[in-house]
Amino acid sequence: MSVRLKLLGGVLAIAAMMVVTGLVVLHADDQSARRAAVTTAEQVAAGLAKDVAYSLVPSGEPGTSVPLYDDPTALRAYVRRMHDLQARDLVVLDTSQRVLADAEPADNDTVYNWDLGDEVRLTILDQKPREFIEQSGDSGTAAIREVVVPLIDASDVTLGAVIYEYTPTYDQMVAMTGRAERTITIIGAVCILVVLLLGALVAESITRRIRRLTRAVEVVRDGDFSQRVVTGGRDEIGQLGTAFNDMAFRLEQSAREILAKEYTDRILANAGEGICGVDAAGRFTFANEAAGRITGLGVEGLLTRYAGALLPAAGEIVGDGVEREVTLDRADGTSVRVAYTVSTIEAGDRVIGAVVVLRDVTRQRALEHDLRHQALHDGLTGLPNRKLFLDRLEHAMTRARESGEPIGVLYLDLDGFKKVNDSLGHNAGDQLLRTTAERLQAALRPHDTVARLGGDEFAVLLEGAGSLETLVDDLLAALSRPFLLYDREATVSASIGVVPDAARYTDADEVIRNADVAMYAAKAGGKARHQVFESRMHEQLLDRLDLENRLREAVHRGELRLHLQPVVEVRTRRLAGVEALVRWEDPERGLQPPGAFIPLAEETGLITEIDRWVLLAACEAVRHWQDISPDTAPAWVSVNLSAANLEVPDLTDRVAYALASSGLSPRCLVLELTETVLMRDIAVTAQRLEELRELGVQIAIDDFGTGYSSLGYLRDIPVDVLKVDRSFIIGLATSPRQQELVSAVVQLGHTLGLKVVAEGIEEEDQLTALAAMGCRYAQGFHLGRPAPAASLIGAALELTHARADGRHRQAGPGQ
Repeated sequence: MSVRLKLLGGVLAIAAMMVVTGLVVLHADDQSARRAAVTTAEQVAAGLAKDVAYSLVPSGEPGTSVPLYDDPTALRAYVRRMHDLQARDLVVLDTSQRVLADAEPADNDTVYNWDLGDEVRLTILDQKPREFIEQSGDSGTAAIREVVVPLIDASDVTLGAVIYEYTPTYDQMVAMTGRAERTITIIGAVCILVVLLLGALVAESITRRIRRLTRAVEVVRDGDFSQRVVTGGRDEIGQLGTAFNDMAFRLEQSAREILAKEYTDRILANAGEGICGVDAAGRFTFANEAAGRITGLGVEGLLTRYAGALLPAAGEIVGDGVEREVTLDRADGTSVRVAYTVSTIEAGDRVIGAVVVLRDVTRQRALEHDLRHQALHDGLTGLPNRKLFLDRLEHAMTRARESGEPIGVLYLDLDGFKKVNDSLGHNAGDQLLRTTAERLQAALRPHDTVARLGGDEFAVLLEGAGSLETLVDDLLAALSRPFLLYDREATVSASIGVVPDAARYTDADEVIRNADVAMYAAKAGGKARHQVFESRMHEQLLDRLDLENRLREAVHRGELRLHLQPVVEVRTRRLAGVEALVRWEDPERGLQPPGAFIPLAEETGLITEIDRWVLLAACEAVRHWQDISPDTAPAWVSVNLSAANLEVPDLTDRVAYALASSGLSPRCLVLELTETVLMRDIAVTAQRLEELRELGVQIAIDDFGTGYSSLGYLRDIPVDVLKVDRSFIIGLATSPRQQELVSAVVQLGHTLGLKVVAEGIEEEDQLTALAAMGCRYAQGFHLGRPAPAASLIGAALELTHARADGRHRQAGPGQ
């Protein structure tokens, strides 16, 4: 049981004792009141008895008198008078209990028999007053309290008894006592409540202080010796709190001292670095676990050795704080690189020993070597990177200038790498780069340097090469062989720029720049070849940079022009749709076809901005056409999207904006992507195309049949239109095999529910053959060349007006 409950129990016990005492007092007071009422009644009755026995009344003779008892008439008159004055019964009996006088005349001369306890008879016999309860018929159900006293004359002879009713006196005294008892009870209850309240407060105060002290003891028991309590007061609990605080303070000091020693021991034992103590003789006197582990000797093995035999300079206990390194051969056959320092321990002016701190730096040195290697080598191929190549080239140029021995530099770029990367994925592209590096190294001499400069670009440093032509041809031949990439064969070539006498240039950067320029010249000359650098190539490079800058500003300056090429229905030769094409109105060179700037735009990333402009302009032009001439307007417009657009996060938002701003219905827009672009990553491509189709636009496969993929992707990619590449249309009219192939493609498209459009129609025979195959749509120069949108709209309006005039002339003036 808690202290609080014990204190409250004590208070409750005191309160209970007070209640019991109060009840005893009240009971005694009640009994006293009752006894006082009886005593008073007995005294009054005794006085009345004396009046009856001694009071004299005149007798019948002059000058004589008799006692009131002997004169019945006077006695009865006396009794009635006393009854009238005191409003209570008074009965006088003789020794035979016969009623001599009663307030009730009818009871006179009757025998008094309402004393069930026979108290009256006993009083007459022994002359002792008694009390009793009268049960008489005239009192109804109420009990009348009576006292009976003996009636004794002057000669001490018992004459009878006097019965006196004391009920009113008793009731008055009981009532007065009851009021006093109620007052005492209320005061006692209030006192008890106050005692209980004070007891509860005292108990709470004491137990609260005890609880605080108990919690503090529990905290100290759990190891937190910083706990303190507020003493508060000078009583025993306060003194106990003071003693506790003093004890906790001493425990805290002891714990700190113990903890400091444990920390020191544990730090030494668990330190990652080895820590050894060396005495004045140069022997190990102390070693922690790390020191034993690093050296491979263990703690016991170290304590048997001289420091100088293991660590040079450690035996000389004069420490200079310089970190030294040494390679230790351990007993298990491994070796470890250890860095250590020696610090002197002095006592006064005397050197008594030294502390040797050693650490294993094997992994650190290996990591530093790896980092240096990574900083100077390509992570994918393991070849030197641009930084290392430039450094080697600089040194080679210095040596060549001193020795006069020629050096050459080759700059290689793979032709067709982007197509492999787009069609087979980046993993295949990485494999192609690794295989390329292996072939280059195999084709060159051991002392030649091959480096990867970035992307699909490589550089070769040739020192002491007699004929560069032979080496370059060997490289071209090595790279022309097919590459096996994930069970698929891919063929690429290389364009090589050659700087034959690199030592005559100022620095390595200039040599690389010139080789790069020569490489671009090789690409421009047809690829899969090499080109020796010439000074005029700088001018061509500057022209290309100028072209790039002007193209970058072309969109913002409004130099792009929209051309539309008709797509007609083969059977009716009516306009069904148009394909949007872009031209560049170059201020310096005039109107440029797509082939003059689109490749550069794709290389520089400008293609996405050009495609955005074409998309918006095409939607606005066709919507305008539909507004002014709905009968001649095309049902759709096709817009080409380059591969870079699939990487644009907000492509769907761009398309939605073009439709919303122009007001063109989504069903009137067809987005064209080449087969190669669609196959880059089917899962990602399908998701992006599905987002576009949710807008309501259609998707077309442009140049169908020219990619590396199988027809299986038609099942996985959501498309609506197949555009048969122009390469299938060439020779269509004269080649049965070509006709069968195109017919199969057309039937495949119709079977899949796709719209089929044949591109590159340049002859009527080709159109006739397509009609025979059931091909519904076609486009080409034979059906209409690309022209500005305004020209096509104007021609359509003129044709409409001409047809209207013809119908009007045929109808005649009367109609």
